[in-house]
Amino acid sequence: DLDDAAPTITSGDTAITIDENSGAEQVVYTATADDSGDDVADSPITFTLAEGSDTALSIDPSTGEVTLVSDPDHETQSEYSFAVIATDAAGNASEAQSVILEINDLDDAAPTITSGDTAITIDENSGSGQVVYTATADDSADDVSDTPITFSLSSDSDVALSIDSATGEVTLSTDPDHETQSEYSFAVIATDAAGNESEAQS
Repeated sequence: DLDDAAPTITSGDTAITIDENSGAEQVVYTATADDSGDDVADSPITFTLAEGSDTALSIDPSTGEVTLVSDPDHETQSEYSFAVIATDAAGNASEAQSVILEINDLDDAAPTITSGDTAITIDENSGSGQVVYTATADDSADDVSDTPITFSLSSDSDVALSIDSATGEVTLSTDPDHETQSEYSFAVIATDAAGNESEAQS
């Protein structure tokens, strides 16, 4: 009695979905197989990827672990496809098991400040506590937008100015006096809920 029955792949047709930007050299799937279709089983079973499988994937012939060589990026490639084949020691090859690996799309694009680079000119002696500028931002550069957007001032902004992190309103705490200070400078930064920071808008 010889082993003339091919193994059967027992692992599924879907790999666990992984996040983009989660790193290269991840094990994304582990192939398993059963060679009990015949009363003679020639071990060990070795695993290979079928021709046409995505070239960014490799398989350990002994363990069946499939590794994604590259760092996944949803915008570059949203899914990978491959097919696993199990071969017993007698040379019987299984049917190819097709597998899909999907990549989660995350918000990895920073917001863009859409308000201008000049605040409205105000008169001296017009009072303290004035809102002198309102920052606005757009986070639609990526197809995933993590809200809310929060606003902050860069560390080198004038100390007489503060910003409301939710509304983007910039307030001048002092009563302006042209003879004492004729202009104020600051830079606004917008940060989305994923932690992506915009370029500072001076």
